[in-house]
Amino acid sequence: MPTPPYYAPFHEETSTAAARRDDFHLKLRKVRELLVQRQAEAAVFGLAHNFAWLTGGGRNHIPISTDGGVGAIYVDSRRAVLITNNIEGHRLLHEELTGLDLELAEEPWHTAKSYQAAAASLATHNGIVLHDTDGAFDAALVPLRLALTPYDVQRYRDLGRDCAAVLAQVGPTLRPAMTEWAIGAAITQLCVARGIDVTVLLIATDDRIDAIRHPLPTTKKLQSKAMLVLCGRRGGLIASLTRIVYVGQAIPDDLRRRHDAVSFVDASALAATKPGATSGDVFRAIQAAYASKGFANEWTLHHQGGSAGYKGREWKATPDSNEPIDGNMAFAWNPSIAGTKSEDTVLLHENGEIEVLTQGEAGAWPLVHHTIGGKTYARPDILHLKL
Repeated sequence: MPTPPYYAPFHEETSTAAARRDDFHLKLRKVRELLVQRQAEAAVFGLAHNFAWLTGGGRNHIPISTDGGVGAIYVDSRRAVLITNNIEGHRLLHEELTGLDLELAEEPWHTAKSYQAAAASLATHNGIVLHDTDGAFDAALVPLRLALTPYDVQRYRDLGRDCAAVLAQVGPTLRPAMTEWAIGAAITQLCVARGIDVTVLLIATDDRIDAIRHPLPTTKKLQSKAMLVLCGRRGGLIASLTRIVYVGQAIPDDLRRRHDAVSFVDASALAATKPGATSGDVFRAIQAAYASKGFANEWTLHHQGGSAGYKGREWKATPDSNEPIDGNMAFAWNPSIAGTKSEDTVLLHENGEIEVLTQGEAGAWPLVHHTIGGKTYARPDILHLKL
């Protein structure tokens, strides 16, 4: 078999092979600590979000829509082994997992065992082997995924910047009579050119924004108002953001009032996102902010977001939720009021500072500012195109 030309799947400006290797070893230590806690011999990571987390961005999927994949990582106290078949082994090792310290357990594609059977043959002490396809074990991995490492954070910054740049490039090009499909196509093209998988794409124009909270794009043509929602994934991390565009001579007073209100709710969520707080604390701040602006019932019409990272949302805040909030976690709060919405992906630092990962370059999108508790928060404003 000839040696193929191998190419890394993504090239973030700040990512290095050494940093990725160090991140892999750090996460292996965390996994091995978890194995000791759960009195298990080994664990298998085959779900796409866990595979990406453990390997610093490796992709094990072929169809983009699948939760599973064509490779899994077996981890015990001594080894980390890639389980796969002969179609994928060389590609995964040299492209998706380049530079990582992994053994290869490869079988012919037509006789390959299940991950469970392959892992059982790798385990040498007849101990418990945990599989992330078991919901209880996947839930136990949530705290590990939520605690972003320095390597995760740097890649998230790069992804957030690129997602923001995509919407900032598409927004000013909107014109009356463009279909929602055409708007979505422009976003998707720019994402693919940056190595970003579009996991969620919502486009609504005019009255669809007023009536539908999850508007998949249609043939509806733009008249004056558009909402662009993107969840973009690269290297396993997912960034979420929403932008509103208005085409016309003057933004209607009612839309102005509603967007000022929803961006205030968004800012209130950010102000409440602090180390030591809980998801319920943030949710109560969101409820109070809606009520203070005269939209007390809007929270009942759509979820308000939650923690982010290797899933679009690891959890969503509810009136009764109490998930802990800590530094080095990412969040995407997404309050909405009929006709508008506000959303970015942010990083909470250990000192309590909020870094907006999807804000983009200065001046690329207009901002509206809200001061809460003596601190000012910049939120995306309406992009006004006076054509």
